Amino acid sequence: MAQSDWVNIFKEKIQELGRRDRWWIEFDNNINTTEPGWENYIRNTFARFCCSQCRHTWASAQVPVLFHMKLDALEGRGTVKVRSCKQECKTCLTPNLEQPQVSEENITVLMDKLMLKIRKKCYKENVGENTTRSFITGNLDGPHESGHCEGCRLGICSRGGVSS
Repeated sequence: MAQSDWVNIFKEKIQELGRRDRWWIEFDNNINTTEPGWENYIRNTFARFCCSQCRHTWASAQVPVLFHMKLDALEGRGTVKVRSCKQECKTCLTPNLEQPQVSEENITVLMDKLMLKIRKKCYKENVGENTTRSFITGNLDGPHESGHCEGCRLGICSRGGVSS
């Protein structure tokens, strides 16, 4: 789905929180996870990929999405930065990192979980955990390929680490 779909679902979920603070979401492929005053949240989701070179398609249930959030209570506004980790095609010799295509259902699951983290980390509410899982549609072809996973390279993927 397009970034506008992420934004629309985010706005809907923020409105459901019933807070007066204004929140917005932005996409940032250069998030600094050690930036003071910001909270991090990483969640895996299911996504599909299509190679821009050979058109090979694949699916993965291990696609890390990094959320970086901050509430400026004095200004009454909050920001969420988001980065979806990319993957490379395993059939190409010099593959590009491809953007994940996340379904509306899985964006909704991600946003529901993000709202819990905002309530917990930004508003210091005592909230339970949401146990809703990602929707997996289609077949998964084998094990996680750490060598083709941007999240593994960044050290944020739950299935790998920095690959050699």
